[in-house]
Amino acid sequence: MVKLTGKEIQKQAEKLGLTRLKLTLLYARPKKIRMTFSKWKPDTADTIRGYMKTIDPSFVESSSQKMRSMVFYNLAPQVNLYVEIADKLAGSTAPNPTTHALQIKIYSDNEEHIRGIANAINARWPDGILPHIVWDKIESKYGVKREDAIATWKGLL
Repeated sequence: MVKLTGKEIQKQAEKLGLTRLKLTLLYARPKKIRMTFSKWKPDTADTIRGYMKTIDPSFVESSSQKMRSMVFYNLAPQVNLYVEIADKLAGSTAPNPTTHALQIKIYSDNEEHIRGIANAINARWPDGILPHIVWDKIESKYGVKREDAIATWKGLL
């Protein structure tokens, strides 16, 4: 099996026209961080991966890392779903989930898949994700207004 790079997955999504589908932006933070060698992986990436694998057996994924950020690329071509997760470290310690600010780009014209991803992430928290997001970090890293981000979450949950 050939492992694709994040840019190759991104180009596949573009070629399939998935990046021209409706874009839904969610902002979040992980509940847990898993460290592997010199990389960190938020549980949110695993949650989205698990959801996408259950709806499309042709699912592919990859990631890329820069100094204080990671991007996870997830493509489910059979169901026209493409998700990019940007994880920016907004503090000094990568193992601490509260130092991560996530932007989740969901490209899909299927509202059920968008809601499925939002609900899978929300279900990781007993009381839902919204009370746990560190909004100051989200606002500073992505230049988004918390009211708009909260409205998007509430519209999907």
